[in-house]
Amino acid sequence: MQIIRTILIILLVYYGFKFVFRVVMPFFLTRWVNKKTQQFQQQNHFTDAEKAKEFAKQKEGEVKIKTTKTNKPETDGIGDYVDYEDVKDD
Repeated sequence: MQIIRTILIILLVYYGFKFVFRVVMPFFLTRWVNKKTQQFQQQNHFTDAEKAKEFAKQKEGEVKIKTTKTNKPETDGIGDYVDYEDVKDD
């Protein structure tokens, strides 16, 4: 009788986990993703509003150029390229 009870408990736990991971977890996962998406949009909206206020403060006709510094390796001063030719000994 104990073995039948043990098998039933194992089956109940197996199908319980199967139900939880197929039905309940996607529900909670989609709610969590939607919540994080809304938080991100609110943060982004706030920074866009600040940028709009800053843009409105600029004088009309004034030109500002913002450049970004790129990380290029420094090649000046390394040396010159020398073309190599093979010399045959006679």
